[in-house]
Amino acid sequence: MEEGEQTYDFAVNNCLDMRKRQKILKSLICAQPWYKTPNNLHLWDPSSIDLVLISSTMGMLALPFLTQTKGFSAKIYATEATTRLGQLMMEDLVLMHNEFHHFFGSDSGSPQWMSWEELELLSPALRQVALGKDGTELGGWMPLYRSADVEDCVKKVQTLKYAEEAWYNGTLLIKAFSSGLEIGSCNWTINSPKRNIACISSSKFCSVNAMEFDYHALRGNDLILYSDFSSEGVLTNDEHDNNFSASTTYNSSTPSADNDDLILKECLLRNDESLEEREKLAFICSCVVDSVKAGGSVIIPLNQLGIVLQLLEQIPVYLESSAMKVPIYVISSVAAELLAFTNIIPEWLCKERQEKLFSGEPLFSHSELMKGEKLYVFPDVHSPDLLTNWQEPCIVFSPHWSLRLGPVVHLLLRWREDENSLLVLEDGLDTDMALLPFKPMAMKVLQCSFLSGIR
Repeated sequence: MEEGEQTYDFAVNNCLDMRKRQKILKSLICAQPWYKTPNNLHLWDPSSIDLVLISSTMGMLALPFLTQTKGFSAKIYATEATTRLGQLMMEDLVLMHNEFHHFFGSDSGSPQWMSWEELELLSPALRQVALGKDGTELGGWMPLYRSADVEDCVKKVQTLKYAEEAWYNGTLLIKAFSSGLEIGSCNWTINSPKRNIACISSSKFCSVNAMEFDYHALRGNDLILYSDFSSEGVLTNDEHDNNFSASTTYNSSTPSADNDDLILKECLLRNDESLEEREKLAFICSCVVDSVKAGGSVIIPLNQLGIVLQLLEQIPVYLESSAMKVPIYVISSVAAELLAFTNIIPEWLCKERQEKLFSGEPLFSHSELMKGEKLYVFPDVHSPDLLTNWQEPCIVFSPHWSLRLGPVVHLLLRWREDENSLLVLEDGLDTDMALLPFKPMAMKVLQCSFLSGIR
């Protein structure tokens, strides 16, 4: 009788689990990931674009969508560092998609979920994601580009060194200056016979890794185009309004103007923001140590290279101070090449990093950590070397931050029921939606916001 009751209870629990899984699956689209381009991009005339300026590595990721468009022939400029880092990230994304195709197959033509019959069955939240608020954005979804598209895209980019001059059409003089956001990220100046223009993208006034924000390069311009509204706190005060404008009279030849310039620069480069970011990183490191002390493992799928490099330097220090020996793994198809590249691009690094070069030290500590067998780099989770070396608890840096592709999916499925394990995410991701495929989930989640632009 007791055995029969146990069998019945087991069947009921299985049925309830199945219902929960079915309910979750109804809130998801089970298909190959597609990507949403800017609204009505497919309606643009590519032949009308003359010039494209890429300001950051993240900006590179969508470039193949534009370059493979019929009629596109614009001149493309980006810094050497941005181009190379962007190429590595695009190649990694393509390889993660290839892995998806290998395990689940690929869609031919438009995926099934894009039919109106299937769209009507989606939850309201997911339907809004697919169609947009006004229901007109379905045409903006596109499948990912291929390896050949990445190669073709990179060939079309004219790379520039720091402050290197490039003439466009014999009339526009273009230069790239550091924005302080990431290694290779830049702002632009465009000088013409009639007017000088500066283009400011996402920027940081103080940076631990990248060369600091180049304020002097913006002087003497007639017009500034500002396109960074990615940060929290931008234009949130009631006193700011969409029609805000200001007029200034500036004469750089007077002593008082030079003094004002110095005061303004010191104001911009104060370390308040840098201090706040250091405190956030210290908090993450302490949470990581607490998790591994409890026997849990940690997954860090962050997409900001600068933050990852800082954590790779700071976490080993915290582990050592706690007398703990825990392996740190970086799992990515391009991780080895990307980490090696960061040690050979001094012109885009901050002064402290450049001084290390002149003293014969590595620009970043990850090379020393690898030699000391504290940090391990592997191309994928199925690597034979990784399986041989694998130890738990451990700390893993791996893509993809969306939690839909790459090694992070396998690791979340492994540790999701471990209440001592930790997942570190960046703010801005809809965690409820992102974690839905992995529920029920006992794993702790730490979501942090990092400065990604001018406040």
